[in-house]
Amino acid sequence: MISAETNAPDGGGAVKPAKTTILLTLAAVVALSACGSKPVVGVLLPTTGEASTYGESMKRGIDLALEIDQEALPAGFQVLWGDTASDPATGAAEMRRLAGEGAVLFVAGTTSDTARALLPVLDETDSIAVSPSASAPSLTKDSRRFFRVFASDELEGRRAGRFLYDDQDKTSVIIYAANSAQAQGIEPPFRLVFEQAMGGEIVGRVAIDENGWEAESADLLAANNPASAYIIGYGDETIEALRHLRTKGFEGPICATSAFYTSQIVEENPELVEGVFFPQPAFDIQSEAQLTQDFVNSYQQRFQEDPDIYAAHAFDAMRVVIFVASESKSFSPVDIRKLLAFGVKEFPGVTGIIQFNDYGDVHHNPIMFIVKDGHVINYERYIEEEKAKIREKIKNLLKG
Repeated sequence: MISAETNAPDGGGAVKPAKTTILLTLAAVVALSACGSKPVVGVLLPTTGEASTYGESMKRGIDLALEIDQEALPAGFQVLWGDTASDPATGAAEMRRLAGEGAVLFVAGTTSDTARALLPVLDETDSIAVSPSASAPSLTKDSRRFFRVFASDELEGRRAGRFLYDDQDKTSVIIYAANSAQAQGIEPPFRLVFEQAMGGEIVGRVAIDENGWEAESADLLAANNPASAYIIGYGDETIEALRHLRTKGFEGPICATSAFYTSQIVEENPELVEGVFFPQPAFDIQSEAQLTQDFVNSYQQRFQEDPDIYAAHAFDAMRVVIFVASESKSFSPVDIRKLLAFGVKEFPGVTGIIQFNDYGDVHHNPIMFIVKDGHVINYERYIEEEKAKIREKIKNLLKG
């Protein structure tokens, strides 16, 4: 039976632990390890703060995984919940707290900035994490305790560069990027493909989280007339950049990142997001795979809306955790890491086959999507459907 506790602070944020508290926490972790760990899993999500829209989708995906895989849960399986409050320091403090309460394996690391703050805590508490969405390339290289079911930013940046230059035939672009770990991971590979490999021109980079960026952008747009735009940011940042571009009458293709897309963002900003492209790690709501369709149907029935990529990846992350918990004999950090590294082989997920490489990464090549009439559609499928419509019109015209 699942024992779930909601440990999020009531509106005020987490209290930062004193040195003595940390030492007591670590002592508790050592004591638990010495006598054999129970299958206690910590879930750290941003249920409050600026990233809470992602946290809401992920919690739904995790709840659904726990419900669907109920029979696979081992005896004594327990879930402890924590709120990162969309803040790296709070996330680190919450991980220490949950580890002190017995959590050895975590579903944690939603944004890359928060994930980076968790890496030293994994060492401190002798814990392992499976991340549903942190994508900065360095994370898995910096820690052997950090695994993720979300593709690295390197793959997404390259796909966006090829798409704008090859598929959209645009040879110039303006970049809008926040100063974040996400941008640091995506922008270099995008530049490598678009500018160096393809020979395209980047007319400028606008830091959308700095004062005065709108004026800087207006000057760059007027002086260079870029053929396309690439926005590297989370939901709210991307919406602000889109609002600015729409106001300026920008007519070229706009590509965003997968981090901008949540069901809430699309639903609340239909005119701004219409026609926006973005590469998305392999989750296609229209996939004919039985596992995916079962997930989509269950999600729609329970929450009355379509699942987004964050719900899907959190669903897969928790299913991997349940698999490890059911297969582990001791549920010790050593046993958990061994199972993740060598026991998860071609694990079927709604985001694709999950198998971790030597660094703890999955290799899911992003595919392009477009927002059309309030729906997120596989771009290749959209093009084929549009071609089919044109062929049908031509056929009807020829018939007279």
